[in-house]
Amino acid sequence: MKLFTKSEMQALESASAAQGVPLSQLMEAAGEALAQEVKKRCPSLSRAVLLCGKGNNGGDGFVCARLLARAGVSCTVILVQGPPTASLAREAFDKMPGQVAVIDESGGPARVKEALAFGDAILDCVFGFGFCGQLPPDIAALFAYVNSLPGFRLSGDLPSGVECDTGRAAACSFRAQATVAFTAGKPAHWCYPAKEYCGQVVIRQVGVPQALLDASGTQAALADNSLAKQALRPLNPQANKGTHGRLLLVAGSYGMAGACVMAARGALRCGVGLLDIFAEKAVYPILAAAAPEAVFTVYDASDPGSLRQKLEKALDLSTACAMGCGLGELAQTVCPPVLEACRVPLLLDADALNFCARSGFPLRTLSQPLVLTPHPGEMARLTGRSISDIQAGRIEAALSYAESAGAVVLLKGAGTVIASPQGRLTINPTGNPGMAKGGSGDVLAGVAGALLAQGIPAYEAAAAGAYLHGLAGDLCQEKLSARSMLPTDLIQALPEICKNFERQ
Repeated sequence: MKLFTKSEMQALESASAAQGVPLSQLMEAAGEALAQEVKKRCPSLSRAVLLCGKGNNGGDGFVCARLLARAGVSCTVILVQGPPTASLAREAFDKMPGQVAVIDESGGPARVKEALAFGDAILDCVFGFGFCGQLPPDIAALFAYVNSLPGFRLSGDLPSGVECDTGRAAACSFRAQATVAFTAGKPAHWCYPAKEYCGQVVIRQVGVPQALLDASGTQAALADNSLAKQALRPLNPQANKGTHGRLLLVAGSYGMAGACVMAARGALRCGVGLLDIFAEKAVYPILAAAAPEAVFTVYDASDPGSLRQKLEKALDLSTACAMGCGLGELAQTVCPPVLEACRVPLLLDADALNFCARSGFPLRTLSQPLVLTPHPGEMARLTGRSISDIQAGRIEAALSYAESAGAVVLLKGAGTVIASPQGRLTINPTGNPGMAKGGSGDVLAGVAGALLAQGIPAYEAAAAGAYLHGLAGDLCQEKLSARSMLPTDLIQALPEICKNFERQ
């Protein structure tokens, strides 16, 4: 599903106006959509309070207040930024009937708080998709008070205080229980921390011609079934193991063999034809028993010449390589020759990423398609930023590092973000807190690595891998509970997920 950024929405509105749908008509429809939604959410609505800004988002609120008042709802409009300054907003303000009470927030907090305290519903129409930065202290204090009230909280398009394109959320942003998104979804609706403030997102069409929406190219998207269907393409009846790709998995070390096993089984369950595990001799007996479907290239870490020779042969036979899961201290020995010799699509996870961060390896010098799958801590090490900074702006962090590293970046976590060096962005809606356990990322590396090996392009393999991995997690939560599910349960759920797509 397409997600629209601020500039893309502005272009859509301009194109609509050129086709005879003026912004005033969009504003009227947006206000009506808000009125309909709040009446639906609050069937016994008698008092509504609307927080309105001075721009067109405030105009949406003025239209809503007019329609609610005509339906018999007692409405109070609070001018959070003073009287409207945008011409369309001013016209909408002047059309409100006399029974709508208007309070200028600058007139004193006591009257504002009294009005808010009696509202069955509080509608947020202060800032739209153009907001950026921090909230003014007085508005932040107002929202902090509103967020503590029992009235139902509904936002128009985006909760005030969140940034449309980045998913950032200012301190004390309006915390909506539901958000009516006008025309289309925005990145902030699906990316944390902004998503936390949106509540349930309902997309309502407000007059932009459907042909314009269909024709509009966007850089951002929400992962959905169509993405997975493209990755899980029908199998050729005449296929053999060689036509389903060969993945070289460079993973596992003494004490962390389980990470390799989970990555291996994740890859095998996603259809890779041949799995070759590059295994240190001390770990080989453990891995061989746990993954009998795999073949093994066994090396001796103390013999670098033999290691490199075996590695180069394995890489020559492979269609993709995934490296890092549970490598531990072996990363220092294995990563340099892999990074130097690999000419096939390469996925780096876990200790391979940590090696790159420690050594300052110039990832941009690699010529093959590259997928990086960091969790926030690994991303912080790669970029030299704090985890809190990464988490506050996940979209920006992923896009920025994808461009600088020349790699597809899959930033794991709630609302996993996949970014390309060219600025493409996918946000993954699947998954749940039960997946926040050691080993889940290893399964994901195997899933995405298997798709890479089968010829799926790097960006699509990363996005589809995250989506399928999250679907498996959601199935496990349904069957086992988020608390009790394990990363190995994800592997067991993958066949059912794949089977469902084969039926479609």
